[in-house]
Amino acid sequence: MTGGAARKLAEYGSLPEAAVAQGRLPLPDADLTLGNGLRVVVCSAPVVPLVEIRLTVPYAATAPGEVAHCQLLAELLLRGTAHRSADGHDAAPAEHGATLEASADARKLTVTGHVMADGLSAVLAALAEAVGGPQPTEEALAPERERLARRIRLATHQPAALAQHALLRRRYGEQRAARWQPTPEQAAACTRDDLARLRALHLGARGAVLVLVGDLEPEEAVDMAAESLGSWEPGPEGDVPEVPPWFPGGPLQQVDRPGAVQSVIRLAAPALPRTDPGYPALHLAQLVFGGSFASRLVTRLREDKGYAYQLGSGVESVPGASTLMVEADTAAEHTVAALAVIREELERMAADPPSVREIDAVRRYATGSTATAMSSPAALASGLANLLHVGVGADWLHNWGPLLDGVTHHQVGEAARRFFQPAGFTGVVVADGTAVVPLRRGTTGELNF
Repeated sequence: MTGGAARKLAEYGSLPEAAVAQGRLPLPDADLTLGNGLRVVVCSAPVVPLVEIRLTVPYAATAPGEVAHCQLLAELLLRGTAHRSADGHDAAPAEHGATLEASADARKLTVTGHVMADGLSAVLAALAEAVGGPQPTEEALAPERERLARRIRLATHQPAALAQHALLRRRYGEQRAARWQPTPEQAAACTRDDLARLRALHLGARGAVLVLVGDLEPEEAVDMAAESLGSWEPGPEGDVPEVPPWFPGGPLQQVDRPGAVQSVIRLAAPALPRTDPGYPALHLAQLVFGGSFASRLVTRLREDKGYAYQLGSGVESVPGASTLMVEADTAAEHTVAALAVIREELERMAADPPSVREIDAVRRYATGSTATAMSSPAALASGLANLLHVGVGADWLHNWGPLLDGVTHHQVGEAARRFFQPAGFTGVVVADGTAVVPLRRGTTGELNF
């Protein structure tokens, strides 16, 4: 290992005993960027003799069809290389008790897997072959293309997927939504040339992050990563996910689902990105509103009224931006009443801001639930990978508890007043038309909220 790498490792070091006593999650043992731009983050967690692997490659999908093609690229990424057939590529990880799976969405390609600790070097070498490998043959592409088109087509008929797609259009307009939402036709039309172009455009080491968590020696793990992936081509500069624009609140949009006995409600409002200093206060406010079992919305809408069987709030984070989300699934006959309760509870966040008791309760919940959720190496690896993708530091999980402890009652109240105004929300309702008649605004398909 180079002197610079060794110094970086020493800076991250091991978690002090005092921090462990405070219940804080560990700092990474290493956080280095290789010469080709690949960032390597390593956490030693010798719970079982396994190492969790998460590789995230961010990119900007700039044209319709590109997301579908990136999903095909992910499906084929581990289906053979210049040195191994598809069977051989499956056998190499299997020899070491390993699994690797690749997936893609509108902003990143992700490889997820695990390996027995003594097989890490071999599996990283196989991963390096995959990201640097040749384009697939037509024989490999054709069945995957058909499978992906069928999978997308089936998903478009699910109520939750209908709501998600409609909400993208409502927030960002048809043009952006078309770039971010794949269609079966786009998947079916993908060619080997399309995949070759995307590989050259998006599948580079620059800006990618490799997270390794488990039974490992940090210095050795960094050396293995550098040896296997250090020659991965950086790729073009500036290929970073687009920051979604601010979107206004306004009427809801009905998505007609004739005969549906259930309605799907999805609301959204712009919020603070996780990198903003005000994010912890916003997080506590949304936990009081609808993000915990004892929240105001859950208590009122499910326990008191019995209107919704699935509901809650949360913050959806992407690089550079976040969205405050509210969702509820309700029986058709309760749709109008459920929306009225949601609006009343949003208004109450400003008129009756979270109390000291409510804030202290969700503060404990947030700290404890994060520590519990990150208690396994697999969860810690996924959590770190997702957080690094949205732009926070590798120490974010370690500092989350102290950040929450430092939030004042006044700051949570200000976040409640700023972000929970009903006028700041827009959204969609997937429902039979008769369920929303009292809310209709003429014949536009828009609904009052």
